[in-house]
Amino acid sequence: MALLRNEDTGVDITRFITLEEKQSVIRTEWQTLDGRTYLQRYGVPNATYEIVAYVNYAGKQLLFDAEDTAALLKADCKHGTFYGHIIELKDFSRLAGDWYKTTLTLAPEVTDE
Repeated sequence: MALLRNEDTGVDITRFITLEEKQSVIRTEWQTLDGRTYLQRYGVPNATYEIVAYVNYAGKQLLFDAEDTAALLKADCKHGTFYGHIIELKDFSRLAGDWYKTTLTLAPEVTDE
């Protein structure tokens, strides 16, 4: 059972989500004179959660509101519970029956749970 919920308002947005954990690493790559590659990494990896969500019109408005207010979202899915704030909300694709598909990226939030 999957669920995307706005923790600030206590409202469920949708049950139709998939979540992938992503990370990006800042690094520099150099080629030495003898042909070897040297990598230098900076800081710690930046983790994000990428969610594909299917929402109805009301859910679309709830996602707009959550992005606008920087609300804390809770994504419950098969492989865990994840919390975060929207840092990117991509365009919505219109589907049949007044449903929409979008991809949103969450910045992880550490919680007490």
